[in-house]
Amino acid sequence: MLSPGDSLLAVTPSTCCLSISLYTGLAFHSTQTAVLSVHNDLVRAVDNGQVSLLVLLDLSAGFDTVDHQILLSVLSDRFSVNSTTMNWFESYLTDRTQLFTHHGRQTSSFPVNCSVAQGSVFGPVVFISYTEDVVDLMDRHGVRSHMYADDTQFYDSCRPSDFDLLRARLSHCASDTDLWCKSRRLQLNDNKTEAIWFGSKSNLSKLSTANTSVQVGSATIHPSAVVRDPGLHLDSELSMKHHVAKVAAVCFYHLR
Repeated sequence: MLSPGDSLLAVTPSTCCLSISLYTGLAFHSTQTAVLSVHNDLVRAVDNGQVSLLVLLDLSAGFDTVDHQILLSVLSDRFSVNSTTMNWFESYLTDRTQLFTHHGRQTSSFPVNCSVAQGSVFGPVVFISYTEDVVDLMDRHGVRSHMYADDTQFYDSCRPSDFDLLRARLSHCASDTDLWCKSRRLQLNDNKTEAIWFGSKSNLSKLSTANTSVQVGSATIHPSAVVRDPGLHLDSELSMKHHVAKVAAVCFYHLR
């Protein structure tokens, strides 16, 4: 008999409910797949004389804030999970309790009505099902997006002369995503959300005196020179110098 997580994993790809920009739980997809796709788009944009803006969102304890009742509603309304399978999910999620033990002393148990286990087979698949419709929101803003578990990023490219229109569009998308997160009881971490512009040295110099920040709700995100995409350090000129330096430093540390 399939577990609830295995059942959802079997159903969603076959019903085409999950966007192709989602990678968690799909065969032959990983963080490497997501990073390669983003890097390829950015390099092609540079070759075409464009500049690109990438926004990397950070969720505070994303897996720990999944609301069980909202999750069950999403599984029913979005993925048509019902009957016995829905009973499995309800049985797994409801009437859960938690307690802590410290130095032999134990707290009383208290109900747990949110969170899914990140280290389980069930957790990441359910989390991406809980959040996958944010891709529809990003599509409405005309931006490209990629998600792997709780790592979400979106980006687009334009001619250097149109950078301010691109900045405004991604700012609106980020602010709407912040509102969407609140509707799912997810907390967007403004302090760890990052933005970065990519382009050739000459095209980036055209933006040096302009306002290139991104607005996320009431927070202003100033662009970084280097960001860490899952497993990869990307710099504004896509030179890979910072990534090579980081890898070399780690290798040297283990070899010495």
